[in-house]
Amino acid sequence: MMNPQSASKPLIIVKLGSAPASVSARFGDYEQHIAALLADSGLPLQIVRAVDGEALPDYRQIAGAVLTGSPSMVGERKSFSETVRGWLQQAVPAGLPVFGICYGHQLLADAFGGEVGANPNGLEIGTIPLERQPACDGDPLFAPLPPQLCANATHFQSVLKLPAGAVALLANRHDAHQAYRYGKNAWGVQFHPEFTAPLMQAMLELRRQEPAAAGRDTDAEIAAVRESADAAGILRRFAAFVCRR
Repeated sequence: MMNPQSASKPLIIVKLGSAPASVSARFGDYEQHIAALLADSGLPLQIVRAVDGEALPDYRQIAGAVLTGSPSMVGERKSFSETVRGWLQQAVPAGLPVFGICYGHQLLADAFGGEVGANPNGLEIGTIPLERQPACDGDPLFAPLPPQLCANATHFQSVLKLPAGAVALLANRHDAHQAYRYGKNAWGVQFHPEFTAPLMQAMLELRRQEPAAAGRDTDAEIAAVRESADAAGILRRFAAFVCRR
């Protein structure tokens, strides 16, 4: 059941960057796919283009926040990112529900003392396997997940060390912190629950000529891409969590 107070406040999608132009021109950008997944939540949605310098709202005037991916790196300390970082340091302890995706996942961890850097295993891209961790039990977003699932991802960097008090929720051989919860109301996922299979295939095709793709069987990775209802469901349950508050 929706809390009437939550229904009157927007759920914001904080735009931290854009997908490659050739991909976003065909399929739309990160925030559009996130908004499409949340369209049935009943919450008013508002996109805040933080990457372009748009001011973040007072966290007391919104129901929750979703942080998008970005081609930037947290360690670059770009001004827009540092602004969002400071905002998170106020909003999350105050109880605002926050859901970070890829760059957003890393920025959230960094804001509270986690360590972000190059993944020692290199690039992870495509439809990846994930394993449910014990901390999923009782978690309002992750408890319904099966022991093994998949999601679509593309990243060079990872959360190498979680903030104190955070708990890992999903992991695989490539990255021990594919998803985590910080406190009671903030989550991060390294993968992209909003990615469709065609968008993921386009990202793989774009990476084909990059040095990081050397030695990879890109054709096989493209053929293996599939949709992940499990991953999309996590983001939808975040919206339901926001509605109930």
